[in-house]
Amino acid sequence: MKDFFQSRKFKVIVCIFALVFGIMIYAAVAGNNIIFPRSVLETVSQPFVTAGKAVSDWVGDTIDTLVNAQKYKRENEQLKEMLTDMYGQILDKERTDSENEQYRSILGIAEMHSDYKWSPPCSVTARNAGDIFGGFTIDRGSADGISLYDPVFTSVGLVGTISEIADHYAVVKTILSPDVNVGVMTAGGKTVGITENDAEYAAAGYCIMSYVSKGGGIGEGDVVITSGSSVFPQDVVFGTVRKVYSDPNGLTMHAVIQPAENVFKVTRVFVITGFEGQDE
Repeated sequence: MKDFFQSRKFKVIVCIFALVFGIMIYAAVAGNNIIFPRSVLETVSQPFVTAGKAVSDWVGDTIDTLVNAQKYKRENEQLKEMLTDMYGQILDKERTDSENEQYRSILGIAEMHSDYKWSPPCSVTARNAGDIFGGFTIDRGSADGISLYDPVFTSVGLVGTISEIADHYAVVKTILSPDVNVGVMTAGGKTVGITENDAEYAAAGYCIMSYVSKGGGIGEGDVVITSGSSVFPQDVVFGTVRKVYSDPNGLTMHAVIQPAENVFKVTRVFVITGFEGQDE
């Protein structure tokens, strides 16, 4: 930098500015008798004008921010409240629409099964840690008429059963669990069996239908429903057969069933709190 101030270039620049400044003063004193090209003046003065405007704008913005800081803070908080309220209304509408759709679907089932008693719609509030079979917790309990071992399902199909109960929540074991054995049959009633699951198939989202008699006519694509028991009512959709294979004993068959409802993704369910034949 020191070398620049001592250079010939710097001295030339100083001489030019001195010349221009001197001409401007002389022109002012002489009553504008000397005409200096306007374009030259604008070219020379433009950087100073631009810099002055930038400084002025910065000072103005800074002063405005300091003076109106509280005002801007209040406006910001009001906007946040408005957005929060708006998002809440949107979520409430989506939740209401979802509940209405569930009710419409369940209404069709209720018309076919007038003996069913229902819980209010239940939301899944937590996935049970460490449960590889997809168990979850719902936001309804005994205060809502739900009891231990009541069947849990959606409008699509059976999901599981109540395994733990409290006043305002309940824990659900899903149909993938080895602890949940469901009597099932093909939709035509030709082939019956019982679900007996294992971790390998459950991890892929499948159930195993066991004790299927050879020659029973079960095949890939068959729809499987509940056969009815004291725990699960009859004719609730369970799933679809994906594969059939022989048991090592050679006497029976097994069917791999894909449940109608994905228990790992379900968010809303219903509980059947009573049906004809329950607990008999």
